[in-house]
Amino acid sequence: MTHPLVLVGGGGHAKVVFDAAVAAGFMVEGFLDDHPHAPLGQLGVDHLGTMKELSGFGERVRFVPAIGDNVQRRAVLAGMIENQAPQRLATVIHPRAVISALDVTIGAGTYIGPGAIVNTGVRIGTGVIINSGAIVEHDVVIGDWVHIAPGADLAGAVTVEDLALVGLGSRVLPGRIIGAETIVGAGAVVTRDVQPQTTVRGNPAKEA
Repeated sequence: MTHPLVLVGGGGHAKVVFDAAVAAGFMVEGFLDDHPHAPLGQLGVDHLGTMKELSGFGERVRFVPAIGDNVQRRAVLAGMIENQAPQRLATVIHPRAVISALDVTIGAGTYIGPGAIVNTGVRIGTGVIINSGAIVEHDVVIGDWVHIAPGADLAGAVTVEDLALVGLGSRVLPGRIIGAETIVGAGAVVTRDVQPQTTVRGNPAKEA
């Protein structure tokens, strides 16, 4: 890789992103976090400063979002998109992820973990997390700053709008819409569209 990476965030999710980045052949220069003793430092990664120092790096550096919380991830990094500098955001895909070579679009700053499957016709927005073992079937559309948790399964032609969280081991049936800022609870089975800013749980998933 021609550009060194700086991870933005140093918590548990950052450790996962770091592992994927190294496996994918990136050179990781260090991380930014407001807490100098954040967990990522336990892996020997250099703490380079706080989040406020994001703008102090030269053009050679690329940043990768490493914050699990959707709202915080957007708050810290959306300025790069607004300033029309998305090329400064790196996308990290673990080499054990399976990405279709046919008609897949992946936005800047996205992380795709080991064992994840992304099939043909998928559209993925900016700053998305598709975590370990998640399945994204054909023609799914995922908005910006979304988190698809480990083991979640999105069937064909599902739409997941901005800032939604699809929880651990959940299932979304074909063609359903997950509204913006929605939380789908762990293990839920979504059989109907979910309205924005709603939390659903259970099988079938119902508003909590």
